[in-house]
Amino acid sequence: MAPHPSAYRPLLAQRARRPAVVVIVLAISVIAVLGMRYADQDMPGHLDRSLDALIRNHLRPDQPITRALVSLGNPAQAAILVATVAGAAAAARRWSGVLLTIGGTVTAITITELILKPVIGRLRYGHLSFPSGHTTAVAAVAFATAILISGARWPRSVAVRLVAGLVPVTLAVSVAISLVAQHIHYTTDTVAGSCVALATVLAVALCLDYLGALMTLES
Repeated sequence: MAPHPSAYRPLLAQRARRPAVVVIVLAISVIAVLGMRYADQDMPGHLDRSLDALIRNHLRPDQPITRALVSLGNPAQAAILVATVAGAAAAARRWSGVLLTIGGTVTAITITELILKPVIGRLRYGHLSFPSGHTTAVAAVAFATAILISGARWPRSVAVRLVAGLVPVTLAVSVAISLVAQHIHYTTDTVAGSCVALATVLAVALCLDYLGALMTLES
């Protein structure tokens, strides 16, 4: 029997939920380890010096593309990204996708800006830098978009959806690299920001799927 048109469509496939929990735990572990390592510091660690130098050897800070990519993490541009993805989800009548995009991104940014940055206290040029707020914002939208694409009804090809889902994630990685190239963040700041986004978006997706399943049973 075909599912009712109004039936809840899970954001994550059943087989993906257990791996999602594992990924959440791993992401939180990375944040915890890096946070303890760089708490209350204002200088790069050995890992930062190596990776930052590698990035800056290939990207100059004055390149227009790096400035454009960094700007995507600014509040106004990030809000536009959220509105675009949420609007597309609404047009497809995937209301859980709207909640995932808005709720996941706002929650991730809140965790980074209001909890982790003040608690960890890592500074760069006198500003709290760990985790990277720009990376958190763009990565949260990217991960939400990838989840929505993976569960879309079109295109039918799984391979095409996989490639399409990698596009926003690649964009988020490019923003993180550009932040390092522009001397705005250390590499570990951007790694932590990505982990916050990943853990938060997956957790929100799991919660929405759980609530959706409960509502389906009650109806």
